[in-house]
Amino acid sequence: MTPDDHSNQNPKGIDLPAPTSAPFVCAFGVTLIFAGIVTNWAVSIVGFVLGLVGAIRWWHEVLPDNREECIPFQDNPPVIEARPGAVAHLMTAESSHRARIPMEIHPYGAGLKGGIAGGIVMAIIAGLWGWFEHDSVWYPVNILGATILSDAQGDDAAQLSQWHTAAFVFGILIHTFMSLMIGMLYGVILPMVPRFRLVFSAIAVPLMWSGLAWATLEVINPVLNQQINWLWFIGSQVGFGIACWFVVSRSEQIGTMQNWSMLERIGMDSPNVPKIGGDE
Repeated sequence: MTPDDHSNQNPKGIDLPAPTSAPFVCAFGVTLIFAGIVTNWAVSIVGFVLGLVGAIRWWHEVLPDNREECIPFQDNPPVIEARPGAVAHLMTAESSHRARIPMEIHPYGAGLKGGIAGGIVMAIIAGLWGWFEHDSVWYPVNILGATILSDAQGDDAAQLSQWHTAAFVFGILIHTFMSLMIGMLYGVILPMVPRFRLVFSAIAVPLMWSGLAWATLEVINPVLNQQINWLWFIGSQVGFGIACWFVVSRSEQIGTMQNWSMLERIGMDSPNVPKIGGDE
């Protein structure tokens, strides 16, 4: 720092950039604009207004000069003691490389099994909803199959309570595919959750998934949106999460290949490359 820099400083304190929420407001408004494309046009209008307000405020805070505030000096500043030493890195026993979290993961098969278990629990809860409210266990699977069957989209509750072969087949296929994919996501994500995995699986993910479905179902699946009972829907998501968590968490964990050589990862042996974990 030159003497000129010292002469330009405020003698009462240090001039620092003033805190602002304008970038956050602008980014949130842009997010709402795109969210309104798949939900409701009113969401896009609100997002446009918020984004415009945030952009204008952001503009005035940086041009023509940055808005600053003076941070006063402390009368008796605390003494900072030097603590020499290196940062302790997480290392593995097999290698001197820094380890990356997670070091162990569940196999993909555990996620598929968890998806199957969660899908069965979800189907049972959905069947109970159909039985109690419409006296038919076929009602939930029929409205799921009607999402891609144009002939069944105009059926009323009485018709959807009857047996429909095509709707049943397509409903089972949709439910199976979604259960397997979400089960694999649970298998991949759960090793990255440090604590409270049951809370994450049974509460956090079902609530996020239910909120996303509520916001987009009117556009992508109007038939299901008109017939769905949201309390039962959230209950089925919670049941799926608990069952999937139970199966995945009880499966074995395998070490990642983060410290393996490239030849080991592709399954090739080389006398000049020592093996790290390829035989495990």
